[in-house]
Amino acid sequence: MIYAHDKYKLEINKDKGKLYAYDKLIFQGFAFKALMMFIDFCDDDNVRWKFQSQLTMREQCRFKERNKNDKEKTL
Repeated sequence: MIYAHDKYKLEINKDKGKLYAYDKLIFQGFAFKALMMFIDFCDDDNVRWKFQSQLTMREQCRFKERNKNDKEKTL
């Protein structure tokens, strides 16, 4: 899937993404990271609105702080 806005182009293939600016590759890697960069670079509410469903579905990682006394159980 390819999305374009002004001088930026986002190419997503399954879980991989590529971000181009002025037809030069500036990022290649995880698709969600490429999507976030595309939205930030475009700086347009219409672009943000287009990807609103992907942004709301994305669950943020939640890490708990571990105490020094907590130890993992090993066999």
